Amino acid sequence: MDSTQWDVVAGALRSAGFPANRQDLINHARQQAADDRTVDVIAALPVGIYRNLVDVRDRLRTGCA
Repeated sequence: MDSTQWDVVAGALRSAGFPANRQDLINHARQQAADDRTVDVIAALPVGIYRNLVDVRDRLRTGCA
């Protein structure tokens, strides 16, 4: 994922309540009217609990999503 896509994902999740699981993040992104590509990136995250945006970013950077 490039930095531009990360900026979009981070923008969609910036106001999310953490900790959050993957489905919580997907729901939040949809409530923020995120585009389909952004929701797809979030949906590709592994199941788990994310403590903050850094957790999300780190998981996406490792290519696990």
